[in-house]
Amino acid sequence: MFRLELLPASEGDCLILSWGRGDIRYRILIDGGRSSTATAVKAYVAKHQLGKGAFELFVITHIDRDHIEGAVELLGDDDFRPLIKQVWFNDRADLTYQPRPGFEEYGALDGERITRLIVDNDIPANTNFAPKPVALVDDTLPFVGLADGLTITLLSPDLNQLAALAGPWDETLEAAPEGWEDLGEDESLDVSRLALRQFKTDDAKPNGSSIAFVASYDNHHVLLTGDSHVRRILTSLDVFKAAHPEIKGFSLVKASHHGSRGNTSLELVRALACRRWAISTNGTQFRHPDRDAIARIISASPGPVEIFFNYTTEQTNVWKGMLKGAPAFAPKFGVDGYIAIDIA
Repeated sequence: MFRLELLPASEGDCLILSWGRGDIRYRILIDGGRSSTATAVKAYVAKHQLGKGAFELFVITHIDRDHIEGAVELLGDDDFRPLIKQVWFNDRADLTYQPRPGFEEYGALDGERITRLIVDNDIPANTNFAPKPVALVDDTLPFVGLADGLTITLLSPDLNQLAALAGPWDETLEAAPEGWEDLGEDESLDVSRLALRQFKTDDAKPNGSSIAFVASYDNHHVLLTGDSHVRRILTSLDVFKAAHPEIKGFSLVKASHHGSRGNTSLELVRALACRRWAISTNGTQFRHPDRDAIARIISASPGPVEIFFNYTTEQTNVWKGMLKGAPAFAPKFGVDGYIAIDIA
């Protein structure tokens, strides 16, 4: 069994990756969505009667509020903390990790709420990487093995992306990308034309600091992207493919930044060679997913393409039915922000 579940996280991410054989289940929790998402995670825990050590890992990809708010709530809960074996989170000290001189120490950061909870409660953190951050330090991709043969290969961030976040951390915590987040989406759904719209990359510093990784199990490979930048993922993919020439494509990709046009390029979609994509958002704030991002996925993926939306919204509902210029495509919709995707 290999499964990805998208929990109701408003415009954010809260994912559970599960794997195992027979009745044995192992789990990773990725991000906590908004504060209200903590309630959904606790309901999941109760439904599945999870106990101490139920999550092999809790990955908090970066400091955007729609990824970290619920994580603060969860790690602040005395009953929930024992469920977590280890946390991956890059705090202020990680932003100024010095393999070479030249980085500055900066002031207090909102992300330290997580850091204080980790320190005050002795939660194991970044143990697979310490004393380094959860990041690419050189041209090699860090590799971690977990229970029952699941492996994680880190693709993002690199040290430069972490350092870029250090100074403006407080400001960027609540900042949104500017300019390219055009909210107007009134044009018709001509997939071939939308896919060819000029790509302008996301350059928001918090998104660049996102932890992104490949989880591999039983010859299936899932890419979990956070809000990571296209160029960093493409560069890491070149290294990953060189090390694994037997891998011809991915079984599932969680689209970066909730299907934003600045985080999904035609080049990236072609490089991933994946027929199944997952998108987590209810469309608030920036009305994600963007139409041209979805069009790129449909046009450049090997068909037939499935896209899993955890919410039915104005932005996702338009993808039902026949589309002009589209190859074979099947949208799937969750219920109340929840959807489960069986990978194997």
